[in-house]
Amino acid sequence: MHALYVQKGIGDSKKKELPAIRQALARAQKMNIPLIETSKHDLNMVTSNRPHQGIVLDASPLNCDKMDVFPPADAVSSSRWPVWLCLDEITDPQNLGAVIRTAFFLGADGVLLCSKNSAPLSGVVSKASSGALEKMTIHSCRSLPTTLVDAKAKGWDVVAASGDDDSTPCQEFEITAPTVLVMGSEGYGLRKTVRNACTRAIRVDRGAGMGMGMGAVGSDAGELMTVDSLNVSVATGILLHTLLCTRATTKQ
Repeated sequence: MHALYVQKGIGDSKKKELPAIRQALARAQKMNIPLIETSKHDLNMVTSNRPHQGIVLDASPLNCDKMDVFPPADAVSSSRWPVWLCLDEITDPQNLGAVIRTAFFLGADGVLLCSKNSAPLSGVVSKASSGALEKMTIHSCRSLPTTLVDAKAKGWDVVAASGDDDSTPCQEFEITAPTVLVMGSEGYGLRKTVRNACTRAIRVDRGAGMGMGMGAVGSDAGELMTVDSLNVSVATGILLHTLLCTRATTKQ
């Protein structure tokens, strides 16, 4: 961490975040991080006009840990099945940060990205993750299909998030082995090569909480869906929560 840039006069403001800002300033001083006062305009320029609450930390970039192969499933020492989250070409930094936040909060055992066509671990990702990016190790691989095929060969259950007809509704899904949940991008979903590397698929049914299954929403069953999909971070939260809640009772 090189410097903490602070908006001039922020200590005299009535911002609701002021207690947290003062805590950050005190922590920076304790760690001997230089405090540099600057204008709000300059902070806006540095952050490309993204919200910053009046403080911006200049820090070295974070890097992913390289991981091209999974450990054998039978070598995992745990009282419950491990669940990893794998992300295929999540290029939006807000989505990536939100997904990492969800994975950390729910207790996923690991997160794996593809080193190509994924959003870099930037300040935007860190902010969207609410600090989870700083707390957990993010792994990356050179070829996601190859790494998933390796995991499958070693006994991992590689589960695709997919709305296809052959996928299992999440409320009916059961974990039977160490599991990798694979999420695709919002626009295109999983690449075909990634989907082919998976052992089975899981989905979130539309209107499941209202007994509507995959039917249309509205008075006319043939009416086009106004909202026909979920944000990837929301879908990840639902599916990951389902897997993590069922795993404790499935490993013998």
